[in-house]
Amino acid sequence: MADWQDTFPLWAAGWAAVRGQTSTPEGAVVVTAAAAADAPPEYIVAWPGSDADRTAETVRQQTGAVLTLVTAESGDALDYAAARGLATVGQAVLLTAPMEELNAVPELPENAELAQAPLELYDLVEISVFDHPVASGRIRIEDGLAVIGSVRTHAPESEKGLEAAVLAALTDEAYVHGAKTLYTVLRPHQVADYTASGWTVAAQIVSLSASE
Repeated sequence: MADWQDTFPLWAAGWAAVRGQTSTPEGAVVVTAAAAADAPPEYIVAWPGSDADRTAETVRQQTGAVLTLVTAESGDALDYAAARGLATVGQAVLLTAPMEELNAVPELPENAELAQAPLELYDLVEISVFDHPVASGRIRIEDGLAVIGSVRTHAPESEKGLEAAVLAALTDEAYVHGAKTLYTVLRPHQVADYTASGWTVAAQIVSLSASE
């Protein structure tokens, strides 16, 4: 069994947290809940798995609900979904890296300051220049595992450098708190930059909802 499967409940909950969502494990499924009380849930499942069929039927009957399959092969998952009346609403990639491959000192722009703040669902890292936020990222750390996400930059002319600085700061935060492994979820077009800096593709992620 792959490492991402062994640690599935932990990193799936962490992924929900850095997106600002709470989550609850229900058997082999992690069910997320958005901040809005009336927002439909997302069901995250390692596929193939024992609870996939039951969860797919739940999503098919629940307006707006999302079934997110994490799998080694997205093509088979798409075929599985289509046979159950579910349509693709998003695709992403799960990446992982051991801490020793990524630990680096953040290189901040001139006149920049780095701030860290523990919040309820995640820790926030923010870079500011003259008190104006220019980049930020989130991290959730638990049981030797860290998930990073929501890395954003607000200065297009220095986007790559700022993103690298945020990632280094998040990695340092994970190291300080004893995390051994990092996870992140990216859009497919972002993957090449991360694999070039030490990350490895762990799995494919397909999000599905009932066909209209």
